[in-house]
Amino acid sequence: MTKPKKRSGGNGAEASPIKFLKLEMKDLQRDLRRTIRAYASGLELDLKRSTEAVEAFGPVDELSRESLHDVRDLTTLLRKRRLKPEKGRRKDLRKIDSLISDLQLIVRNGNGQSNR
Repeated sequence: MTKPKKRSGGNGAEASPIKFLKLEMKDLQRDLRRTIRAYASGLELDLKRSTEAVEAFGPVDELSRESLHDVRDLTTLLRKRRLKPEKGRRKDLRKIDSLISDLQLIVRNGNGQSNR
């Protein structure tokens, strides 16, 4: 006895490649959301650590000339940032990531500590 042939297409196809593709796309969407949340959490933690380190600097008159210069440079960098968050562009995320990295480097050097 031979097996009956499966009809291609239609709603009756059990192992439809389209169905598998849709499932994979749904999994990718889940992974995207999880990755974005983890990435944003990491950036927020780094920014929080930098903020705490800046708060621990102490009085301005106790900062070295170099540290004071770094603080002014960073303030200028942060003030001049040009972002369009509503567009959700990768280049804006890269700018934010870069700014936070610069902040961490200067804060570490200015405070004499390592945050990582």
